[in-house]
Amino acid sequence: MLRGGRMPRRVESGGGLDRQCCRYPSLQRDETVSVLLRRDRGDLLYRQLFLALREEIRRGVYREGEPIPNEEQLGQSFGVSRITVRRAVADLVEEGWLEKRLGRGTFVKQTIPRPPARTESTFIESLGKRSKQTQVTVLEVSRRSPPPHVAAAMGLAEDAQVMYASRLRAISGVPLLFVDSWVMAEHAGHITGDALKERSISEMLLSDGVRFRYVTEEITAVAAAPHVAATLRVEVGAPLLCVARLVSSDVGKPVMYLTGYMTSERSRIVFSHEEQDLVGMYEGKLIHDVAAGDSRLP
Repeated sequence: MLRGGRMPRRVESGGGLDRQCCRYPSLQRDETVSVLLRRDRGDLLYRQLFLALREEIRRGVYREGEPIPNEEQLGQSFGVSRITVRRAVADLVEEGWLEKRLGRGTFVKQTIPRPPARTESTFIESLGKRSKQTQVTVLEVSRRSPPPHVAAAMGLAEDAQVMYASRLRAISGVPLLFVDSWVMAEHAGHITGDALKERSISEMLLSDGVRFRYVTEEITAVAAAPHVAATLRVEVGAPLLCVARLVSSDVGKPVMYLTGYMTSERSRIVFSHEEQDLVGMYEGKLIHDVAAGDSRLP
């Protein structure tokens, strides 16, 4: 998509899938970037357009103080109706990315939302900060059998009993993080609903002397299940970031399995490493669940 309204476009259709490619120059090199709005996705078209336009603002395709194309141009470029464009733009205005100027059009706001400055802290310090910065709502605390994927990760029989806790973390009433935790029974003595209002499970385990010797994390994108969507106030099927963490005190000695769900519209995941840490990160893996020659992508 070119600034100033010049937007070469290529539209393909077939198999119930509408594809729309919008081209614009990259900030760093001369290349083509494609944006696809897919009608077979769980999220609605206006939300896809909202995310696409927000990403273009973040990348500097539309700079602060510059106008964006009008509704007709955006509708033609992305292959959607003006109503869809209007709703996406309204959400961007509401969240502070754009502003309407009477008789002139829609412009990128002079001061767009900025992420907070990054501060360095240890893992334990970050737990304490998160507890103080967010308000927690304890949704459930009970003893139960873990679901099959959790039992497999923890090396347990599916009928094993563990402590289960479900919580929501929010700031100023805005839901940010939906967390499910399964803790081995021998480590769950101090975990109660009242205790979880004051401290996280990790803090409690660490203060009880439990060692977090091995921690394996997996970050994936998932579709919001109905109960998670309702709690985070997003649409069912909306894309979420899912962080799954398996904590062990030693080889073959799991302590806790945790899953956290968040939307990328409100949260980010940031890792900081020193040079010596990068040398030793031999356990880090990037895994692609697509075999060579797989042609599942449209």
